[in-house]
Amino acid sequence: MEIKTGDIVSVRHFSGTKLFKSLVLESQNEVLLVKPVEDITLLNCSQGDPLVLGSELESEIYISSCTILALNKEQNTIEIKIDNCETTTNKRLFVRFPVSLYAEARIGESQKKHLAIVKNISYSGMMVFSKTDFPLYQELKFEIHTGAGVTINLKATIIRKVKDTYNYEYGLKIVYTDVHTPNLLKKYLILLKKEQEESIRKFKEQK
Repeated sequence: MEIKTGDIVSVRHFSGTKLFKSLVLESQNEVLLVKPVEDITLLNCSQGDPLVLGSELESEIYISSCTILALNKEQNTIEIKIDNCETTTNKRLFVRFPVSLYAEARIGESQKKHLAIVKNISYSGMMVFSKTDFPLYQELKFEIHTGAGVTINLKATIIRKVKDTYNYEYGLKIVYTDVHTPNLLKKYLILLKKEQEESIRKFKEQK
């Protein structure tokens, strides 16, 4: 899917509670320069943070998992790299749903909480960024704050670990211990899908 200069898109960052209408100023390969309509200081963004970008092409809504490359608060712009893209009509969407969610992780019964950012999530696993160096195959307890007044609690085991420029990137397998959690997660992902579809179309109508 090609996003062009002048396109209207939505962006979501874990520090915000809503989707931000934005204009694409530059587009080159998988790197975009976007300008939110509202002040980006409303978002507590940093280089390396995951960002979700919504766009529309030929009546299809696409959701992209992105990484922030640079910020210019004076010009109110965000440079982002698209890492992965899904269409909301794709039946595989829930295999890996792009998100940007604040979470807290704990090891075992420890009460110490470590900041983590969920970049994508499915019924069986998720990708998480963190500054904390966790051991491979460590089981973690997560409190995922959805921003919709719902906190999802679950356990997950680290099955992949990579160190990038800004964070440790973890691939985790979810371990369900509560029969209600899968249904809660399913309802939340459906809600996100609907919100993305409605918001990007609304933003384009306001152009």
